[in-house]
Amino acid sequence: MRILLPRRCAPNHPTTLDRMSDLFSSREAEAAIARIEQQVAEAQVRAAQAQQVQADIDAVRATATAPRREVAVTVDATGRLIGIRLANAAYELRPDALERLIVETAGAAQRLAGEQALEISRAAFGADSAIVDRLAGEIERQSPPSAPMGFRV
Repeated sequence: MRILLPRRCAPNHPTTLDRMSDLFSSREAEAAIARIEQQVAEAQVRAAQAQQVQADIDAVRATATAPRREVAVTVDATGRLIGIRLANAAYELRPDALERLIVETAGAAQRLAGEQALEISRAAFGADSAIVDRLAGEIERQSPPSAPMGFRV
């Protein structure tokens, strides 16, 4: 078995490595490094912004109150029930009427929380952002039907 070694180039014949280094000068290398550092810095800013948006959305609480104030419901940005307040007048309602009023009031609170989360996202990412579009679609799919008129939010 015979191993062929590359022939040495004559002094006036640059190697491929020499030609590559000529193409990629130190000035170009510095510019490439600066671009990469700038991209990293921009990504870090976007990551910090996304973390702040997440914290702001996690802090969302929305409360809706029934028209005659028998029931108030508080939810978080995901629509999870945080609290229910029943006024004395709520105990005078029939059980099925109270149940319906709680569900309707919770739905109104969920819609309000979704709107607040969407507004936080719009302020951070812009109204035309794909993130905002995705969040709006998610809220639309998860939101209960609109509450009757008269609900206080």
